[in-house]
Amino acid sequence: MQRRDFITLLGGAAAAWPLAVRAQRSGRLPVVGVLWGSAEAAASYRLPFLKGLAELGHEPGKTFLLEERYANEVPERFDALATELVNLKVDVLVGAGGSSIWALHRATSTIPTVFVGVGDPVAQGFASSLSKPGGNMSGITQMTADITTKRLQLLQNTIPTVPQVALLRVPTNIAAPPELSQYSSAARELGLSYDVFDVSTGNDIDQVFQKMKDQHFQAVVVFTANLLFTERKRISALGLKHRLAVVAPAKLFVDDGALLSYGPDFPTLWHRAAYFIDKILKGESVGDIPVERPTKFDFCLNLSTAKVLGIEISPAMLALADEVIE
Repeated sequence: MQRRDFITLLGGAAAAWPLAVRAQRSGRLPVVGVLWGSAEAAASYRLPFLKGLAELGHEPGKTFLLEERYANEVPERFDALATELVNLKVDVLVGAGGSSIWALHRATSTIPTVFVGVGDPVAQGFASSLSKPGGNMSGITQMTADITTKRLQLLQNTIPTVPQVALLRVPTNIAAPPELSQYSSAARELGLSYDVFDVSTGNDIDQVFQKMKDQHFQAVVVFTANLLFTERKRISALGLKHRLAVVAPAKLFVDDGALLSYGPDFPTLWHRAAYFIDKILKGESVGDIPVERPTKFDFCLNLSTAKVLGIEISPAMLALADEVIE
């Protein structure tokens, strides 16, 4: 074998070595960077994430280094922190929610990146397909076929007299059109009428809640959108103020005073995210790892909010809930 051919072969073999092996041979541990939307989210999901990694043999400080950044839901911080993580030359990036993933998407097209709980990754340009993402991103979506119908069913079962619902959305959000189509079909199926209320900024939310009250709505269903998640405390407070039952896509809304939520179990999603990190550290191309859908869902009720709104929750609904906040 010619010396040049040998060197070429050696270089190709080194490129195929798992990240962890290459890192150890270079005298450094592989680095995983996580961009959290807030410290609050990290407090809820960090433990199942680390537990999942530990179950696969990865311990921070021993087999890898963990770099975490917290945007605290301040929009302009996401891009700066994403760039900061990229500049650290981390081996894998993880994004907690849409704002984090968009920032990481803008910051790098080469570092393997795992998304957790985004909407449609194909429509948003994060993946070419669910089965073969391509590029530098894969992870776990929160897309499901019947989640909108289930939310409206839970609302009807919780408040049997509700005749119509307000749908709160951010029209510019890429997931808004398909989500509206799903809610429209579900409402027709369940015999509910609805009206759509659009917001573009946090300040718009106060105005549309006043309109909902003036139009005598009893309930508002919150779409999946970064802005609405960031403004969940305001939305929940306005629901109480105007006596509107807030139906939300995630438990954190219920923690802040929304009446009920139904959606993917995010601690489980974060536990599963460790699987993607493990695959990448062992040398698999992130673009070859299929995107996964959630398999576990939570129905949460806020009993204190129900009392404020004058809603009596039936024993059957209380028994059905995965978590009841007193």
